[in-house]
Amino acid sequence: MLDVIRRGQRWLTAIFVVGIGLVFAVFIGGAPGRPNRGNTIITVADQRIGVDEFYRMRERQEQLYADAFGDSFDARKLRETIDANTANILVERSILALEAERLGLTVAKEEVERSLLANLNLRNESGAFDRESFDIWIERNFGSERVFRSEQRRGELANKLIRVLNTQSLVSEDEARLAVMQGLEQVKLAFPVLNPASRSADLERDEAAVEEYAASHAEEIQQLYDERIDQYDVPEQANARHILLAAPQTAAEVEIEAKRAAILEIRARIEAGEDFAVVAEELSEDPGSAANGGDLGWFRRGQMVSAFDEIAFSQQIGVLSEPVQSEFGFHLIRVEARRAAQTQTLADVQDDLAFELMSREIGRAKAREIAEQLAEAVRGGQSLETAAREAELTLERTTWVKRRPDGFVPGLGAAPELLAAAFTLEPGESSARIFEVGDQFALVQVLERESVAAEDLEQQVAKEREDLSRQKLETLIGTWIQGRRRELTEAGELVIDLAQVN
Repeated sequence: MLDVIRRGQRWLTAIFVVGIGLVFAVFIGGAPGRPNRGNTIITVADQRIGVDEFYRMRERQEQLYADAFGDSFDARKLRETIDANTANILVERSILALEAERLGLTVAKEEVERSLLANLNLRNESGAFDRESFDIWIERNFGSERVFRSEQRRGELANKLIRVLNTQSLVSEDEARLAVMQGLEQVKLAFPVLNPASRSADLERDEAAVEEYAASHAEEIQQLYDERIDQYDVPEQANARHILLAAPQTAAEVEIEAKRAAILEIRARIEAGEDFAVVAEELSEDPGSAANGGDLGWFRRGQMVSAFDEIAFSQQIGVLSEPVQSEFGFHLIRVEARRAAQTQTLADVQDDLAFELMSREIGRAKAREIAEQLAEAVRGGQSLETAAREAELTLERTTWVKRRPDGFVPGLGAAPELLAAAFTLEPGESSARIFEVGDQFALVQVLERESVAAEDLEQQVAKEREDLSRQKLETLIGTWIQGRRRELTEAGELVIDLAQVN
């Protein structure tokens, strides 16, 4: 629920812009008043927001969280989050008000007064506006009518701008209907995947052809070599097992000495003939290697801590070390094998890289050729299923697939263009287009297509239209606020200081 509230903060700009009705719904009936200290904690250009205004907005935020969390809500635990959201809403409201003024929008005194007079909370038993109740309420919660009107003016300006932007974010019924259809439609697909690597797996190596290729593709070979330099410039490596008894350097001396004695006892057991791996699995306190009998695999010089590294690259292979103390504790180390440093120059591996690139190129050409043959068969009236079967190709089939922003197709991966094209095809129809998916080629046929029923469609169009319009408005407001906020911050005209908040 908290994530939902956080994600919704941008839209809260529109919801919580201060309107007269909302103010009274929250405060009429006597919210606890605070001394009007008038201290500014947020500055947005020429607008100043004081502590009291912050508290008023924060109370509304707390009510929102209380409604969302119910009895489990604890304002103290969420204080930092609520304060940050409160400041953000006040800043955004002020920015919207500034933008409204810049566009020439205004709020007349009469507009605020009409809202006051229309508010049922400010009427007496006879239905007339109760000025005395209003004055008491203003004094208690705002300190003065001037402060109240200033806050309301900002809220009304922001609301006016939102109403202007809302006219630019309306979504037509046809757009909404299309979105619903796209969201509910699904298809079952069939497609062959042509992998260049499999087309060159059995390629025989012709040394003369490799040399010729290497001479004409020197730049590509150099680039591949540079990408794999870690494979060709390898420092000395060791393969070892160890047993660790953890003893941090910050541990008490008595604990360190106890671990030293224990590691000596373990060493004596191994020296007496017990299997190192069995003892390691039983007693080692290294969670990463204990289950594997202390096996650390291959590691390079300098990869381990210095005390361990020194033994691993100097001790005789197969010999059990004396206890070695490192920052982690005490180790018993047995080196299983070592490899000398290896450096392979470009000249050493040039032909192998040339053959790899040449094989990849040949495989790609073969895969493309087969894809073209399938496409030609489809253009000639064959289904992709039939053409693939005649070419003795494996055809992947999916279960129901819906439109997805990432274009993911089971068995193929991210293929947004292929998926988009699939939804333009009728059941049984194949596309002659060849799609490149990573380094593979694919074509597609729609096996089945499920469309949305007309009655289901109409039920969802209105809601979809409302949702899309809201999303469009949120994006419009968000983009506007983000740009203006950045400008104000860079100019030093946006300052937030919550040090005075308690």
